[in-house]
Amino acid sequence: MIEKIKRVLEHENKFLVTTHVDPDGDAIGSMFGMYFFLKAIGKTVRVYLKDSVPYRYAFLPGPEKIEKDLKNLGQEVILVLDCGDIKRIGDEYNLLTEDRFIVNIDHHETNGMFGKINHVLKDASSTAEILYDIFMQFGAPITYEIALNIYTGIFTDTGSFRFPNTTEKCFRVCGEMLHFGVSPSYVAQMVYENHPRERFLLLSEVLRTLEVSEGGDVGIVLLTSEMFKKVNANYEHSDGFVEYIKEIKGIKVAILIRELENGKCKVSMRSKDNVNVGRICGKFGGGGHKNAAGCILEGKPEEVREKVKKVLSEEL
Repeated sequence: MIEKIKRVLEHENKFLVTTHVDPDGDAIGSMFGMYFFLKAIGKTVRVYLKDSVPYRYAFLPGPEKIEKDLKNLGQEVILVLDCGDIKRIGDEYNLLTEDRFIVNIDHHETNGMFGKINHVLKDASSTAEILYDIFMQFGAPITYEIALNIYTGIFTDTGSFRFPNTTEKCFRVCGEMLHFGVSPSYVAQMVYENHPRERFLLLSEVLRTLEVSEGGDVGIVLLTSEMFKKVNANYEHSDGFVEYIKEIKGIKVAILIRELENGKCKVSMRSKDNVNVGRICGKFGGGGHKNAAGCILEGKPEEVREKVKKVLSEEL
């Protein structure tokens, strides 16, 4: 599969790189890393991102301009990175399904295999790790810009090397990125120690809603629209809140239910050990990984909480 991708990258000249909405560190790092790599081998590249780059990843080097719509789409090859479902790139996803050559590179277990080429490695720690292997096939020099994005993608998708997807290869690849000037302390500081005060005011509101199951193995918190307004925060400030719940002793499944503007809620699940939240979210039409997944459900946060609790009681 890497050979197929290599031929496409070698023979084609124009590319559009994109990823999913609500992008995380792996999504941004992979997208920007691919951008700089394609520029390094002499290609014309555009980047499309429906949402803004989250503040915690604003330090990452990227293109001067990011496309916000696909109306001017040409004959580019479309590289969709770290995205399990083509619909997750945003409302204009249908413009990419009209006789487009899509290369789908991902590591999500629930990937829909929507590309002409599908390079999906479910055992990889991150999409950034997969891109590293692709880049190595070219013998092209790794620049600092590429290295910083690849390192950040792996670092964040392994939870700073705390999650079960952390492997020997993660450390090896990240170690190699240090040879190109990446500073681990700098990345850690920018990702985890660079938050606005609104984030902590919002967190205090969320933690007041904490509900732990009778057996102590499930923790659920709610995040409502009113909370955002109360502390003048936005959804970016809630990134990673679900991880705090997972830190509680005895918790096997941590859940954050965030109210959206359209009468729906986004449900983020994290788990420990062998609890497969990817399968649980799949029952609601979502997906992800075994220990990290999500879905969107209709209803108020309290209503969604009851729906999720019912399914969890059957699963656990």
